[in-house]
Amino acid sequence: MNGLKHDFQLDQVIGMHVNRTAFLMTEEIARRFSSQGYPLSAQDFGILFRLSQQGPMTQVEIAALMMRDKTTITRRIDGLVKKQLVERSPDPNDRRCFRIGLTEQGTKALDVLIPLVSDFQQELLRGIPDSDKQTTINTLKHISEQLIAYKTTGETT
Repeated sequence: MNGLKHDFQLDQVIGMHVNRTAFLMTEEIARRFSSQGYPLSAQDFGILFRLSQQGPMTQVEIAALMMRDKTTITRRIDGLVKKQLVERSPDPNDRRCFRIGLTEQGTKALDVLIPLVSDFQQELLRGIPDSDKQTTINTLKHISEQLIAYKTTGETT
């Protein structure tokens, strides 16, 4: 020991567990995507899924939805364009930017990927009571809202 006396238990830090779980889940889902012929990340799936739900968007809009910086999103979109899963089209309202939309191949990919993600989640959560799942979701939403408020105003709510 270094002489510090804190009532601190690392295994009680929720962020550590969330980060570890997220890492393991994204690693496994990427492996499953790849096994089906789609070498994609969980972030790639998130972009494809949001485009399928909301239609074409600018890279800035995608970055905001995904809570990622524009550089990261540009790299992800570049990869999806190369894989012919999304396409860039000129924005009719702003010549300086492009709208990103799903291609037919992107839609077909989601027909395979969405059931994979759904089955994976069901597999992981099997045996956990619905009330526990809902409590976890509610708790994580609350923490997210607190962090967003802090990021915006410097204070939690």
